[in-house]
Amino acid sequence: MPDGDTSQAVYRYSRAARTPHLVMALALWAAGILTISLYVSAAVWITVVLALPLLPGLWDLWRNPTAVLALDNKGLSWRNATSGSTDIPLGRISHIRLDRRWDFSHRATVHTDNGKRLRIPPDCLPPHQGFEQALTAAGLRVERHHFQIF
Repeated sequence: MPDGDTSQAVYRYSRAARTPHLVMALALWAAGILTISLYVSAAVWITVVLALPLLPGLWDLWRNPTAVLALDNKGLSWRNATSGSTDIPLGRISHIRLDRRWDFSHRATVHTDNGKRLRIPPDCLPPHQGFEQALTAAGLRVERHHFQIF
């Protein structure tokens, strides 16, 4: 066992973009466009405009980027395809704020000891109950806020 390597993962979360939900959403959207173009006889330009939202989903389906969040005895880290990677030592974290938004989604913000705020990207954010328990078990202060307007 190597000396000094004590970074055992306390909590790890990983999410790939290629999911059955994405495939189903793309299939339903494409079926809707096909239905509109065939049965309603929509103009070609309307069909093309309606098909544009399919492109980012198809791109994610093809590339299959992975988002990862890890909490160990050294720190909190996350990485994804769009914003790169972030590593924060546990000693630098003042507290973590978990917000429930009006659309019932969740948002997590890491507040550091020097006043800096780092938002955990949505694709890296794990289910909130297990994540909150892991943060508390790691000795971090967690603030919960429900349905804040601002």
